[in-house]
Amino acid sequence: MRTEIIAAAGIVAASVVGVRLFDARSAPVMEAKAEPVAATQPEAQLASLAPGWDDVIRITAAPDHQFYVKADVNRSPARFLVDTGAAYVALRDSDAREAGIYTSWTDYTYPVYTANGETKAAFVTIDEMEIEGIRIEGVKAFILQDDQLKINLLGMSFLSRLESVEARKGELLIRG
Repeated sequence: MRTEIIAAAGIVAASVVGVRLFDARSAPVMEAKAEPVAATQPEAQLASLAPGWDDVIRITAAPDHQFYVKADVNRSPARFLVDTGAAYVALRDSDAREAGIYTSWTDYTYPVYTANGETKAAFVTIDEMEIEGIRIEGVKAFILQDDQLKINLLGMSFLSRLESVEARKGELLIRG
């Protein structure tokens, strides 16, 4: 278990470094808007969908060719970069606190490597995460200090529990 967590921390760190390097070379990031396929009115986009096999969320790529989404973490909204290369969700400490996830300095025991060098992360289980009505409970995540993580990462500890995630022609299709 310890080896898996250390390996996951390395993957998260590599993702953080990649995002930071890419951000340094690209234009300012604009948040893409997630739209359910069945939505025909703006109100329908805001309404929660009952999770099911027919739910499809389309996320258009941002100008930097990345996919960004708003996800509710314990019913608190946070902005995420969809990162299929990250084994776990990585959450900024400030967003974790907004979601009612509190850590102390003694929780930061897992070594990770970022663009700023080696740091420590806290390993937690998020009660629930939701994107446009698709909700997953018990999501494993790392919490990093805000100065070590520019944007939250939506990693495979969430994405692998969905029916499918597919990138096609500048869109990311998420099925619950």
